[in-house]
Amino acid sequence: WVWKSADFQERESYDMLGISYDNHPRLKRILMPESWVGWPLRKDYIVPNFYEIQDAY
Repeated sequence: WVWKSADFQERESYDMLGISYDNHPRLKRILMPESWVGWPLRKDYIVPNFYEIQDAY
């Protein structure tokens, strides 16, 4: 580590964007579940169909 305070930011960017850092001691997901597939903030991410779209009328 250059700065130990960068730990949380590096883990968050890994979790959301898939950016990996060399020699990071605990690089794992912190916001999304461990079973989550993909990186939610990337442009090439395909959103899974969790919700049914219903017409309000």
